[in-house]
Amino acid sequence: MSKTSRILLVILLGGSLYYWQSISAVFHGGNGPDLGELKIAMTLLSANIGGFVLGSVLGVAKRSSTNELHYQERKKAIFTFLVKWGIIYAIYSFVGGKVIDLISGEDGMGWLFMRVWGIYGFVALIIIWLALKNTSKNRSRVKS
Repeated sequence: MSKTSRILLVILLGGSLYYWQSISAVFHGGNGPDLGELKIAMTLLSANIGGFVLGSVLGVAKRSSTNELHYQERKKAIFTFLVKWGIIYAIYSFVGGKVIDLISGEDGMGWLFMRVWGIYGFVALIIIWLALKNTSKNRSRVKS
């Protein structure tokens, strides 16, 4: 992991720990955080995990690259993948959450459901998409 990645992760972790400590039950008289505060805390947790994984993947890509140009190509491919699928996931999560909110009649239930189980459905969709994409490529090669 690069020095920049480590510095950014330490800053993110420090800010997250401060936020989580500030919303703890001690400051709420034992009532705990409300749903809005919980959403922010969970988002910060996801950002910490995602930042660590991204920094690690970029570190592995840099070490396994033969030169700087090769690393830049890999880095561009990684970020292109993340942006494309990140936008698709944001839309999937937002729409799925709103549909669940409408069905349950409770605001916030969809967010919680998508946060806990939505990623599994999304990963399954990515695997199906990539499998179908590879299958269609193989069929076009066979026809050629």
